[in-house]
Amino acid sequence: MKQKSSFSCIRHVRVSALIVALCALAAGAKSQKMVMHFFGSPTCGECLEIKETLLKPLANEHADKIELRIYDIESDTGLTNAIQFEKMYGVKKTLAQELFFADTFLTGFADIMRVGKPLLLDRMNNPTTWDAVTGNPGARAPKNVEKKDALRQRMSQFTFLAITLAGIADGINPCAIATMIFLISFLTVQKRKRIEILVVGMSFTFSVFVTYLLLGVGAFEALTFLQKYLWISKAIKWSAVVFAGVVALYCFYDAIIFSRTKNVKEMKNQLSPAIKKRIHKVISGNLTSRSLVLGSLVTGFLVTLLEAVCTGQVYLPTIILMTREHGLKLQGWLYLLFYNFLFVLPLLLVMIGAYFGLTWERLSKVTQKHLTTLKIVLGIVLTALALYLALSQ
Repeated sequence: MKQKSSFSCIRHVRVSALIVALCALAAGAKSQKMVMHFFGSPTCGECLEIKETLLKPLANEHADKIELRIYDIESDTGLTNAIQFEKMYGVKKTLAQELFFADTFLTGFADIMRVGKPLLLDRMNNPTTWDAVTGNPGARAPKNVEKKDALRQRMSQFTFLAITLAGIADGINPCAIATMIFLISFLTVQKRKRIEILVVGMSFTFSVFVTYLLLGVGAFEALTFLQKYLWISKAIKWSAVVFAGVVALYCFYDAIIFSRTKNVKEMKNQLSPAIKKRIHKVISGNLTSRSLVLGSLVTGFLVTLLEAVCTGQVYLPTIILMTREHGLKLQGWLYLLFYNFLFVLPLLLVMIGAYFGLTWERLSKVTQKHLTTLKIVLGIVLTALALYLALSQ
């Protein structure tokens, strides 16, 4: 009986949501006002910008002709309504921001900001040209919007590509590789068995993943909260642009200096000697105990915190990119998990390599040989992040 009652309640909620959506459209059609239905996340910076700089000013300026309704897609009701609107308007690809009005719709930050105002004014001034309920409204979307579908898809793909490259670049960061070298050398000096090296490697990698993910979640939550405020959101964005650009210049500088001198000490963008000594002390102090798993977990946690000064140079701008486009939606969280997996992937491969006989001397030589390339790659990724953030409206 309980299962049947629960199913009945869920069915009732869905039917009610559909009725609400249909009534909203019908009300917009019958009244003299044109109703704008905007779906977005309250923790999304771009959603906030659409509301504060486009929709609310228009609604206030034309209060006698326009009614604005805002829906939170992070709530069950808002998400259900969004799904119903998408079905009625024939939306084929959903995006983080969606605006439905009159006989058409716009999706995505770029299209809403570029086409939204003239299209809204056109529909508002020509009420006889549209019907919000009957027919297939989505099929009558203007051609200039349809032509942007390919561009929108490319931008979405570029976001994924940017996060992928950033995660890989962060994982092969010379700061992280230097720690790997010392870890393997320490285990070699301790004359650990291959199975012990594997246990240490897997435990250490797992701890690094969890700790780095938690750091990212903390930053993600804080940034998404601050993105609610338009001016703070813009300040965060441009601070990230400047930060990523400056660090990129340091990376290119280090690449030039090392290619000429082959002296690591001459590089500017690296962990300070004090932090390096602290990391070495943490590794030496926690991997000599009998409990290798516990020691490895503690070591991974502490080392990740110490390394964050260096590795966070890529991590923070990437998280800001995620929060601006996706807020706390599922896609944003999946990107964060994916980024962290890419970050620990080089460490995981090195630990497996150490199990099969990879020595710290070999790893050190390979790193030294390709250090200039690593710095250039890191600089390019940071430059791309800075430009992408700067160009995102």
